[in-house]
Amino acid sequence: MMKRFLGFICILLILPFYTNGQAQFRTESWWGLMTSGQIAERWSLWMDTHYVPEIFLIVRSGLTYHTPSNNFNFTAGYAHLGLTTPFSEGRLICPERRPWAQVIFRVPGATQYGVSFRFRYDARFRNQFDNESLLDGYDFNHRFRFNSAIRYNIGRSEKFQSAFSVSMVNETLLTRGPSFSEVPFEHRVFLLSGIQRGTTTISPGYHLRFQSGPSGQVRVLQGFVLWINLNYRFKDFKRHLLREFPSDKI
Repeated sequence: MMKRFLGFICILLILPFYTNGQAQFRTESWWGLMTSGQIAERWSLWMDTHYVPEIFLIVRSGLTYHTPSNNFNFTAGYAHLGLTTPFSEGRLICPERRPWAQVIFRVPGATQYGVSFRFRYDARFRNQFDNESLLDGYDFNHRFRFNSAIRYNIGRSEKFQSAFSVSMVNETLLTRGPSFSEVPFEHRVFLLSGIQRGTTTISPGYHLRFQSGPSGQVRVLQGFVLWINLNYRFKDFKRHLLREFPSDKI
């Protein structure tokens, strides 16, 4: 029943692009390793890596503050990316430098369900290129990211010593000038399962990405997801109650 429901949702999302006859479709896979290391009672160190073959590789770091209410956390950091170009044949030769900051709010009082909202700002400095090679300068754009996630905690299995969950994540990304942007609008949908054992969560799933170019053409990218999220402590600090999840670190 769940597979049929997810298939029906995917058809509803993709069908408008078929009828318009102007969409490009591509299959991709998305791999991620996310870590959060607690360095003080309310501070943690963020490190993560995401890899989509022939699209991008990102290595991101940051410092997170967890508020006393345990409903908010704030992170600021820096990321470095390798991107493809039209002439690189899938090789990730184009660097991007990206200072970023975000805030996450978790709806209080949730037990079996968990709901969160996130806003992230990316300052994107992307290496310029022409038809044949990289240039010396960088283009600059603002990107605004709005994310909502709902997680259903299925329960814990003593046999497997693990807790199980399913999640759905929606994210809208808006990229604005001053430089030209090939993808000014993108929407992402992630359907994830979660297997948590100790401080490690493994999240296989499926994703859809809808990208709209400046000319109105739409690209639909979809495929398998496998993310691993690890929470740890450098010392035996009092553990903050605001746990971090894979949907925080997209």
